[in-house]
Amino acid sequence: MQPEKNTENSIPATGDMANGTQTPAASPRSLDDPNATFEDLPYKPQLTEKQAKRANQTFKGMVLSIGFTVAILIPVLMLNPPPKDDAFESDVNLQATAEQTEQISGFEIFAPELGDKEYANFARWQANTAQGVPYWECGLVFEDKNFVWVRQAADANPTWIALITDAATPTETRTIGGAQWEVRIKDQSTYLISEFKDSTVVLSSDTSAEQLNSVAEQVASELD
Repeated sequence: MQPEKNTENSIPATGDMANGTQTPAASPRSLDDPNATFEDLPYKPQLTEKQAKRANQTFKGMVLSIGFTVAILIPVLMLNPPPKDDAFESDVNLQATAEQTEQISGFEIFAPELGDKEYANFARWQANTAQGVPYWECGLVFEDKNFVWVRQAADANPTWIALITDAATPTETRTIGGAQWEVRIKDQSTYLISEFKDSTVVLSSDTSAEQLNSVAEQVASELD
């Protein structure tokens, strides 16, 4: 009589039965093993019918919510296209504002003619100032968004100039357009200061030294 096999301690085997070799099947990894996968679970989780139905409803709700959001967003984007850089047109009439200002300023206002892609983004007369020095100012915007700030006063004094230039440090004197300009620098800003027959002009820019010099040449040409 052959001995009975102990099925409780038998190990499933895999391998090539033709050559008589057998390889023990890999044991499931511990769930604490970082390399454990779904196949290492001691059981295969099954969703009940209610759980499956609820999960399906949640998925459908998510899809409907995304679709509804997209349906609202598309018309909004079509009605509000992103602004184009070249679509901006300033409504500041620099020449007209300068002419009105000259009637009360008592000196010739600097307001240059601007090209097609150039404009003034502000122009005004500052009458009630904390420094007690009324002055004309305008902002000139050129191509490549270069910006020059113009300020002009008849009664300029060292205190007003220091405040206007944010206490920038004087560095040199430079001849531009035949006029002598004091150069002051503070952080990224460069200031040019010059006295003319009836006013003092302060120019500043933090975008382009070349454009700043170009405006200084215009000032010297028109006011000197």
